[in-house]
Amino acid sequence: METNKKTARFFSKPLMGQTVKSNWVLCLAILLVMILLGNVMNYAMSMMATEKSDVDVTEYQESFYTYLGALAAYDTMTQQELSYHDFISGDNDAAYEMAFEMLNTQADMDLSTEGFQEAIDGLAQSDISLDKYVKQFEYVYVLNQSEGVFDKEALTMSEMLTITLDMMGVSSDMVEKMSEMNPASMMNQMYYTAMGLLPIFILIVILANSLIASQVDRGSMAYVLSTPTKRSAVAITQMVFMLVVPLIMIGIVCATRIGTSFLFYDEVNVPGMLALFGGMYILVEAVCALCYMGSCLFSQSKKAMAFGGGLAVWFFLASMIGLFGSENMVNTGMGVEELSIFNKLTLVGLYDVDALATVGTGNVDTAFVWKLLVLVAVAIACYTIGAVRFSKKDLPL
Repeated sequence: METNKKTARFFSKPLMGQTVKSNWVLCLAILLVMILLGNVMNYAMSMMATEKSDVDVTEYQESFYTYLGALAAYDTMTQQELSYHDFISGDNDAAYEMAFEMLNTQADMDLSTEGFQEAIDGLAQSDISLDKYVKQFEYVYVLNQSEGVFDKEALTMSEMLTITLDMMGVSSDMVEKMSEMNPASMMNQMYYTAMGLLPIFILIVILANSLIASQVDRGSMAYVLSTPTKRSAVAITQMVFMLVVPLIMIGIVCATRIGTSFLFYDEVNVPGMLALFGGMYILVEAVCALCYMGSCLFSQSKKAMAFGGGLAVWFFLASMIGLFGSENMVNTGMGVEELSIFNKLTLVGLYDVDALATVGTGNVDTAFVWKLLVLVAVAIACYTIGAVRFSKKDLPL
């Protein structure tokens, strides 16, 4: 007997071909949106990242401030106007050699024009301009020479900043937290748990509804089942489609992000990115399974759409609200810690972006393992329930 006359019990190639033909344009459009969004985010993260020099300039900064302090003391004693800007002009080297020689004799110091130039060259490796270092020294030097009019206590730069921020309503604790904020972690959270999920969530809601419930509602399922195709084959074939399409799309987006990352960054944690997109696929499949189950449970398209679409929308909105309860958002003053409860009311909360990002580093946080296993269990259970229910329920054909 020819293959095309056999009854398909578990998988139907013609049905898969028809499903691909009917949905490839939508899938391609969503894929292009995901690629564009992912790479724009990659570029934005590279622009936000603070470039750090491999050289520690702390020693050069201390040396630079020592020379500036020495010059300030010399100018006060001799009524001269020696300065950093005058030194780098190179027109008065003899005056600086004389000043440093005098200071070395009187204060038992070891100053030289070569040492000053070395401090300048070393500090120039910092991303901060030397003019800002000079200006900071000016403030620190002047305040350290002064005391309060009433309390007679020494004035310091740090205390001035603290009082100024307190008057603006910004606590010193918040400033400390903001300094510890990780911009890359915040951007990862925004992309992987919110913006990056929206396009594919829209896709899977539409696909899940169109593959089963919509065909039953329109009556086209009767034509599918009039062929040598069992209901089990229909259920499994459409399930395979829901498993494979997101895998291909997320795989392509992952590959393009890794590729562009090598253009934007000096170092790329490839295992970490693979783990992040692998976790995203598992999360997406859990939502896919829920939408698929709804499409199998309900014979009316509007009910299936309300079930699957409603859950997907809730998961997305809850993750968006929960984002403002994350540690990074709270540290910036834009979040409220109590909003983190929403992360426990959505499947997206089981997608631990920070823990997955540690894969490929020397200190892997394995907290993501059990969370992904829960998502896998949800996917398996929902796909199974949906397929069994569709195979046994009465259809209005």
